[in-house]
Amino acid sequence: MSDFISLLIGIISGLIASYLFLIFYLKKKRPIIKISNYISKIEYKGEINYFFKFINATNSEIFDIHIETTFYKPVGDFNGSNLVGNDITLKDNFSAYIPCENKNDSHNLHAMRVRTVDEIEKDWIDESSFIRLTIIAKHSLSGLNKVFHKDFLSKDCITTKKFLSGNSLDVK
Repeated sequence: MSDFISLLIGIISGLIASYLFLIFYLKKKRPIIKISNYISKIEYKGEINYFFKFINATNSEIFDIHIETTFYKPVGDFNGSNLVGNDITLKDNFSAYIPCENKNDSHNLHAMRVRTVDEIEKDWIDESSFIRLTIIAKHSLSGLNKVFHKDFLSKDCITTKKFLSGNSLDVK
């Protein structure tokens, strides 16, 4: 009977230790992404491009990054309002890997810019419409993913200024 109690105590303490490890360690191992408040409108390769910028603020690499932009317009019906979404085509909507910030990295590989050639200003005719940038990424150590999104609520967020390099999400 003493061996059975020792085995039971060992199993219970192992389960408690595993649970605490999952709660206190792995839950903190999720990606952290910061997204700029601006959309930069720049002529690039002979055509007008709209750039969105985000940075990997995680202290580790992230991978399997899916990026999506959608133009939403509220549409009313008898029970309230719904959103009708139209996808905005990005030139690069997937990145396999983004490193964390490194002081020796002169190219700022942790900061990403994605672009579209869709004429979003032309389609943005309604004050109630908005653009949503959605980013889904996985943490390299834990494998846990997280969804980030940023809503651009008016055309005022579109600027002809360029993004600053590195950790800055501002334009100049």
